[in-house]
Amino acid sequence: MRQVQNEIPLRSVSKSVNRESWIRSAAYALAFIAIGIILGCGGGGGGATSSFGRAPGQCPVSTVFGSVQYNTVWGSAPAGASQVIRLIDGDGFTVRSDSVNRSGALTSSISMTNVTAGTLILKATIYSAANASGTVLGESSQIVDLCAASPGATAATAQTQYGVAPTSLGVNPTPFSMPQGALAQFVATGWSGQSAVFLPVSDITWSVGSGIGTVSAAGKFTAASVGNGTVVAQSASTSLSGAASVDVTPTTTQRTKWTILVYLNAANDLYTYSTLNMNQMEQVAGNPDVRFVVQWKQSKSAFAGSSFDGVRRYLVKPDNTSAIASTVVQNNLTDSFGNALDMGNPQTLKDFLDWGVANYPADRYCVILWNHGNGWKRSGDDDQGRAFSYDDQYGTSIKSWQTDQALAGHHFDIIAWDASLMQMMEVAYEVRNFADYVVGSEESPPGEGYPYHLIFDNFAANPTAPTATLADAFVQGMQEQSQPGGLYEFRKITQSVLESSKLGAVATALGTLSQELQNAQPATAAQIQAIRNNAQSYSPTPSRVYRDIVDVCLRIEADLTFPSSVRTASANVRAAIAQAIVSEYHNGQSPNSHGLAIDFSSAGAFAAYKTDYQQLHFSQDTDWDDWLSVAP
Repeated sequence: MRQVQNEIPLRSVSKSVNRESWIRSAAYALAFIAIGIILGCGGGGGGATSSFGRAPGQCPVSTVFGSVQYNTVWGSAPAGASQVIRLIDGDGFTVRSDSVNRSGALTSSISMTNVTAGTLILKATIYSAANASGTVLGESSQIVDLCAASPGATAATAQTQYGVAPTSLGVNPTPFSMPQGALAQFVATGWSGQSAVFLPVSDITWSVGSGIGTVSAAGKFTAASVGNGTVVAQSASTSLSGAASVDVTPTTTQRTKWTILVYLNAANDLYTYSTLNMNQMEQVAGNPDVRFVVQWKQSKSAFAGSSFDGVRRYLVKPDNTSAIASTVVQNNLTDSFGNALDMGNPQTLKDFLDWGVANYPADRYCVILWNHGNGWKRSGDDDQGRAFSYDDQYGTSIKSWQTDQALAGHHFDIIAWDASLMQMMEVAYEVRNFADYVVGSEESPPGEGYPYHLIFDNFAANPTAPTATLADAFVQGMQEQSQPGGLYEFRKITQSVLESSKLGAVATALGTLSQELQNAQPATAAQIQAIRNNAQSYSPTPSRVYRDIVDVCLRIEADLTFPSSVRTASANVRAAIAQAIVSEYHNGQSPNSHGLAIDFSSAGAFAAYKTDYQQLHFSQDTDWDDWLSVAP
């Protein structure tokens, strides 16, 4: 997995983490005021639109910061009353919180500057006593759109008033368009002129007209049927009602030449690099025939500096700014208990892949698994049970032998590991039946991961090129970053492309080599130990003994004290690997790499992991576990 080592972040094992120094305001689960959150949009990237206030979320055009001027009229509130004013993003989390005490004043104002841009909810709560104490007298919610695109503006003014009766009840967003099967939340606001009026808590009841869907007591609407209708709010404290017009459209799909499915689990110390990689994808998302679909998680409970909290699905849109301009297709994805999805669960990966293939059909598919990695096995140190896709909200990961569960039912064109140590025989063999080509690194790559803009520029330029040619773009992109002056010039870089159909022959050859090595013991014990000590290794620890297969074989063949049968078997392994390797690059930091690693533990080290290893298809189909069980 990626790590921090000597101040250089890698995707490998470590508990040393550099976090962002700033911590966003405390999160509040205020889902009932988050309007227009699209939770179930279907294929083709269809989203929701509104001409009266956008749905909460990121701006459709790049906007970095905005400001809000909040003005309130205290009216009949007690002289010692107070208010808490929160700006809440599309996830229901507070991005800014301010408070004000009345102290006998008739009016008060608050200027909120340098607010992270977006379409936000301003929620004001009034209390009977100072410093948000006493009883809650009422609440008021309204939209502030801080996006530099109509109908928004980077500066907004919001007004509230207490102690007056509303003259109208507004329901937003309206008009609203959303795909069938999507879910959205609405908010009702009592208005008196230009001021939002404080209403009692739980004052609103909801209903739906025209049978287009259902709405919960909290205003959460599910679009069940295609057609036009209304979402209606009724105020219990007044005779007022309001309605939003809703157009439920058919779910549409559009076939492209490529769909790139990115399982981007950033609920860990790599979260800052996830934004970098999303920006890189946006840089090369201009060709509609190469479509990026991303499931992206961050966790504020695990890392407070995360830019959002929860699980989102994105359709990547072209953009050349530092902002994330892509479309949020689904938001706040949760399990049956209402908790954020666990991206360290193989079923979560399967659900994403099933959904992505169903809703974003393509001639060819590339799956990218983004996260920490630990090769075939769990870590032997303080991350017990973790293999790849570390979800630090739950302390979970996906085991290598669970990948067939996650990939079941699909055959992709490319599977690429943007994670550490995953280009080894045990892992590649596990996924061989689910993709034509497997791409990855023997080494622990830098935390910045793949240079997506360099890799997928090749896809965008020629999406009809042979799959092997485009798979090689991963190798070329990493090589380009490793050149003098490149980002990875002084980092350990390896990258290779394997042709999956050739891995069976590699497994057969390794099985034969296993038998010959066993037959040659104990006479060659010292030689094996020397090879283990000197062969190209990857993030070595006492429990992680990964070696480059070809380098091991070359050392065996160069040592004439090995029986000829061992040396012949070794040469046959190299020949099989040469057929399987489509493309390979390594820099001078890992000079004896050739594209595919293997576990080369001694029997003593292997004993602790033998039960796990035997769950791998490679172990079940070869005798390599028998060799590791007796290896000196």
